[in-house]
Amino acid sequence: MKKISTICAVVTLMISVIAIGIAAADGPIPITADQAFNMKAADPDHTVIVDIRTTAEYHWVGTCAKVTEIQTTNGTITPDNGKVKLVLGGRLLTFRVSGRARFLPVKRVEKIVTEKIAINIPYMTWDEGECKKVDNDKFASQIEDRAGEDVVIILMCRSGKRTTECVFDTTKFKAVYEIDQPDGTNGRGGFQGTSYHDAYNGYRGFPGRATSFQEHKSVSWSDTRLPTHIGWCPLGD
Repeated sequence: MKKISTICAVVTLMISVIAIGIAAADGPIPITADQAFNMKAADPDHTVIVDIRTTAEYHWVGTCAKVTEIQTTNGTITPDNGKVKLVLGGRLLTFRVSGRARFLPVKRVEKIVTEKIAINIPYMTWDEGECKKVDNDKFASQIEDRAGEDVVIILMCRSGKRTTECVFDTTKFKAVYEIDQPDGTNGRGGFQGTSYHDAYNGYRGFPGRATSFQEHKSVSWSDTRLPTHIGWCPLGD
């Protein structure tokens, strides 16, 4: 029964993604962060999440991750597919274990171990002398090195702007997606989403911030409250 449910979930996801793709055939197909995580979990060997932000953003702001284990005061928990969400303003974790929904107060957590599930290929790099972003001339060749007829690429930047603008030969891949508004509204996706014209005092993507009252709800990784890996770890990249 569990296997049938999983197959049905994947089929439903792919049907929705195909429907979105018909409306966005001229560029990367916009999907939500939740859909991106599920696609990666369903077929990790043929799905590549490409974080195209600068290397500094990737390491120090954080990037897409899964939770390999949750160490609690009562033992260690291994969540299904590594999918854990931080809800209620950062007070509660939600996840599944053997298909059953679980809820865990953060105050009972001693440590969360995460693993990156995105690679970093910057579309633009940072020029410290000029204090500005500059194009990465090798971007197209670097991303195309990952090409293959069975490979699906999911692009992610900070809010969805760079993933719409970046240029490379998408025909070399099975499909190319970007984490952004499925209705085509740019800037409500990516890793942190929008600042909503500084309505949040400039902060982006903090756990539990209310975005539903906006005309277009954020579908970013952080606003979806998915796991994040932060820190420099060259051996793991």
